[in-house]
Amino acid sequence: MLSVIISSLPKSTMLMQNDLWDDIQIFLHLLLDPLFAALQDEGLRGTILSTVIWSFLVICGLVFVVYEFPSIINLLTGSPSTPIRRQLKTVSASRAKAATASAARHQLSRDKTQKERERRAKVVKEAGVRVAAKIEREGALLRLTIDINNGSTSKIDMVIVDLDIPAGINVDVGSFRMQRLGSINVGEMKSANFRLRPMGGDPLDIGGHVEFLGASYEVSIIAIPVPETIGEMNDE
Repeated sequence: MLSVIISSLPKSTMLMQNDLWDDIQIFLHLLLDPLFAALQDEGLRGTILSTVIWSFLVICGLVFVVYEFPSIINLLTGSPSTPIRRQLKTVSASRAKAATASAARHQLSRDKTQKERERRAKVVKEAGVRVAAKIEREGALLRLTIDINNGSTSKIDMVIVDLDIPAGINVDVGSFRMQRLGSINVGEMKSANFRLRPMGGDPLDIGGHVEFLGASYEVSIIAIPVPETIGEMNDE
C-alpha cells in the first residue's frame, strides 16, 4: 500500500505543476490580450503618441515660464532687470570689502615687521656687541676676517657668521659660507676667517650677518659692515 502511494506522488506533482502553469497562462491572456488588441488600432496608437508629445511640450513650456517669468514681465513692461544689477552690485561690494580687509591685514603685518626690526636693532645696540670686517689678498685668493667683540655685560652664545656672497666671488674649496663660533665671553673677541676666490666680482659687495643668543635668550642679528681692504686688492 505504501509503495503504491509513493509511486503515485511524482504523477500528482506533475499534474499540480501543469495546472498551475495553465492558470498563469490564462491570467496573462486575460490581462494582456485587451492591451494588445487596443494597440493594434492605428488610430489609438497615434492618439497615445500625440498625447505624449504634447504633454512633454506643455511641461517644458511651463518650466520655461516659471524660470523666465520675471524677465518676460520686465520685457513686456519695459522696466530694467534690477535683480541682475543688484546681484552685480552685491558682488562688487563683497569684492571691495574683501580687498580692503586684505590690504588692512597686509598693512598690519608690515607695521608689526617694522616694529620688530626696530626692537631688535635697539636690543643689538644696547647689547654692546661690535662686528668688524677686513679683507686682504693672499696670492690668487682673498682672506675675509669677521671680528666679533663682546662688549656687553653678559656672555653671548650660539654665535653664527653667515656670508652673503655676490656674483663673481666664490668660496674656496675647504672653506664654508657659514661658520659657528660657539660662545664669546664678556670682553672677549673671536674671529671667523673665510677664503674666497675672486672671479670678477667686487669684494666690497660682500655682506651677511652675525647671529647670536643674548642673556635674555633672544636671538639678535647684526649686519656685517662693508669690509675694510688691507693692502692691494688688484688682480695679479
